[in-house]
Amino acid sequence: MEIVIEYVLIENLFIDLMIFKTTALVLKIKGRYFFLVSLFASIFALLLPIFHLGSIPSFFVKILFGILLTNLCFKFSTFRSFIKVFLVFIFSTFLYGGVASFITQTFGEVAVLVLLGGVTISYFVTKYIIKFLSKRKLVQNFCYDVELEVGGKRLGCKGFLDTGNLLVDPLTSRPVSIIGLKLFGKIFGEDDMLDLLTKKVDVSKFKLGHYIQLDTVGKGGKVLAFEIDRMFVQGKEVVDCPILALSLKNFSSYEMILNSSFA
Repeated sequence: MEIVIEYVLIENLFIDLMIFKTTALVLKIKGRYFFLVSLFASIFALLLPIFHLGSIPSFFVKILFGILLTNLCFKFSTFRSFIKVFLVFIFSTFLYGGVASFITQTFGEVAVLVLLGGVTISYFVTKYIIKFLSKRKLVQNFCYDVELEVGGKRLGCKGFLDTGNLLVDPLTSRPVSIIGLKLFGKIFGEDDMLDLLTKKVDVSKFKLGHYIQLDTVGKGGKVLAFEIDRMFVQGKEVVDCPILALSLKNFSSYEMILNSSFA
């Protein structure tokens, strides 16, 4: 029986640690005493059944204890921030409790390492999802509707405002925005794109066509730069005769990288 208790203590300790780590990860806040608070929570989980409380009293005791744990582990400036942390803590508790329950119900009494391995995988999956959503939200916050005017026709696309894009065309001293290969094909057609890929393109076909050094794309090197008639950026000024440079790749959530001058 002593060995079983030790295993249960280890399992609870690890799961509680993941709960607090996930709470801090989701809210992007710093915690304290993660290990000690998790140990405290694990001992509580072992001792609670001894008191033979009913389901309702047990529920309220767990809620009050959860409030105590979140106060020990995190600092709050307002009551609203406490509610936010506590709700994420409850969500994380259900998440890892559900994972542990699924593993034990599916595989029966599994070894401790198998259970902890499943919880660990769940933590890293959760971490990846949070990182992906944060990056996507960041991109969306800096994405603008852009309209390019070339030869009398207009083409709409999504542009990402990159404050790190400080590229200036050495020929005209104008700021340079970068477009992807797919957008280039939409503007000039598949034939010009094929010529470009086979390095048979005639730069004179493009308005003010020339090559510039572009170290911010891929491994750097010279890329095609050219002028178009006009560019409209949502909520920004209209730019006459902007300079665009071509990246020989496509971007994920947008089709061009706007120059920092639009910030």
